[in-house]
Amino acid sequence: MISRTYDNVFVLPAIHARQHATQPADDALSPPVDPLPQYALPMLNVSALCIDRHLGDHADRAAIIWPGTGARPEERVSYQALHEHVCRLANALLDQGVQRGDRVAIHMPLMMESIVAVLACIRIGAVHVVLAGVSDVPALAEHLVQCGAVVVLTGHGTGGQEFAPSKSSLDSALAIAGSRCRVQTVLVVAPAGADMLMKPGRDHLYDAVVDWYEPDFPPTVMFADDPLFLLYPSHRSGRQRGMTYTVGQYNRLARYAMEMLAPRGNEEIPYSLLNMAWNAGQTALVISVLAKGSTITAPGDGLQPQNT
Repeated sequence: MISRTYDNVFVLPAIHARQHATQPADDALSPPVDPLPQYALPMLNVSALCIDRHLGDHADRAAIIWPGTGARPEERVSYQALHEHVCRLANALLDQGVQRGDRVAIHMPLMMESIVAVLACIRIGAVHVVLAGVSDVPALAEHLVQCGAVVVLTGHGTGGQEFAPSKSSLDSALAIAGSRCRVQTVLVVAPAGADMLMKPGRDHLYDAVVDWYEPDFPPTVMFADDPLFLLYPSHRSGRQRGMTYTVGQYNRLARYAMEMLAPRGNEEIPYSLLNMAWNAGQTALVISVLAKGSTITAPGDGLQPQNT
């Protein structure tokens, strides 16, 4: 039963019979957002579902607990603090020119900043794509070109996995992509004093940029047909085409993920399963944990995500 559940993480996209595949971006142009009909009804922004609705009674509840590693102490991020982190990054992305429907690539392992990045993209209506599990540099370059990403968030010296996405592999991928790529900004999460190459005008330290912005950003009004999430299925070979999920599809995917893995609503979701889904490019399971007000706890002390 456990192996069946783990396998299901990789086939979640199959629940949708109709998918909107992005067009090959040989000209490095992001697919335009189709105009919505006048009768389209607004939907609650998913980031508000995951954060804002918990601020009234549970603002101090832990949303994320991350163990200390090396010089970095343990982090306990409350829902109030998560709200501030997400709003700061949302303001920063908007100031960097990210518009509604633009693609933002997240080339980081599952960690506090990568979760913040997903929620910030959703908050401003940008389309997020997780490339954490892409270890092949040419494949990473092709994904960046094909999805038309304008901003990439990456890490340097983060994550203790056998393969951890790194700034150096991203640099190599961007060099291969060359002028076909639309990436204008790279935000790097790195320990203080980390030794790495930074391209002037393009590369910026995450904290040095994001900490300057206001910790408040109203969630963008979204519609069911708005694009929200781009997934590259990990089981396909050759030149892949990403599948675009709309707001309505993503909401159903998150609900399906939680109902499948926690049918009674109070089961703990193992961090290993969250991490496996993340490396497969899936974010709906992580989002669903926050939507129900639980705590994501990374291993290090034997703890797992829990209800508080």
